[in-house]
Amino acid sequence: MADFTVSEWMKQNELTDNDINFIETILTFTSTLGSPIVKTEDVNNKINTLFPEKKVKITDNFTYKKFEEILHDNKISISLSELLNRYHSQGICKDHCEKLLKENNDIKHS
Repeated sequence: MADFTVSEWMKQNELTDNDINFIETILTFTSTLGSPIVKTEDVNNKINTLFPEKKVKITDNFTYKKFEEILHDNKISISLSELLNRYHSQGICKDHCEKLLKENNDIKHS
């Protein structure tokens, strides 16, 4: 991995600033799911307010596959595994990235 920040890497992969902000919002908001003070409905309302042009519906059981579907539905083409590994290596939502990456790895080997 080059010495780019995750945002710089995404720009190198020709994502728009809006797409980058969308991905960062999805990742950070979904990392808070499971907290007793965070409600999925509130997360969805906030994301839909911030990104009314995007298609997204977050559920309590947010998965790697669901993240892939959100990116696909919004025509965002980027390697999710590499994206999560880059966030993880920079210490951003580290536990959440590990969970999603482990799940994806488990799926691949099932």
